[in-house]
Amino acid sequence: MKLEEKIKAAEDGALEPKLSAGEGFIKFIRPAGAGLFLVLFVIVTVFLFTAKGVAVEGYEAPHDSSYYRERLSELASEIETNMLPKLDAEGVTVSFADGRILVEGGEEGVRAVRQGVIHYYAEEFFVFKTN
Repeated sequence: MKLEEKIKAAEDGALEPKLSAGEGFIKFIRPAGAGLFLVLFVIVTVFLFTAKGVAVEGYEAPHDSSYYRERLSELASEIETNMLPKLDAEGVTVSFADGRILVEGGEEGVRAVRQGVIHYYAEEFFVFKTN
C-alpha cells in the first residue's frame, strides 16, 4: 500500500491507528475499570469512616462505653493504670475534668493513646491536647 492510499484509507476511517500496549489495555478494560474503580472507592470510603483505631496489645477493656458513660472518672483511672503502661506514651497524662477525660502530652504520645482509646471507648468521652 502506497503512502497516498494509506492517507486516503485513514481519512475514510478504514485504517485504525496502531495503539501502544498501554493504550490497548486501557481501551480493553475501560468499562470494567470504571466499575472496579467505583467498587474500590466505596470500600476505601467505608473503611476510612468506620475504622475504630488500633487495639492495644495485651489490654482488655473491663467494660464497654455504655458502662463508663456515667463513670468517666473511673475510666480515666482505668486508662492511666492499665492502658498507658502498654503504650509508648511517655509524658502523657490522663485526668478527668468538666465531664470529659483530658489526655495531654507530646504529639506522638497523645496520638498513640488516642488510637488505643477510640478502639475500646467512645471518642466523645475524651479531649486530646498536645503540648
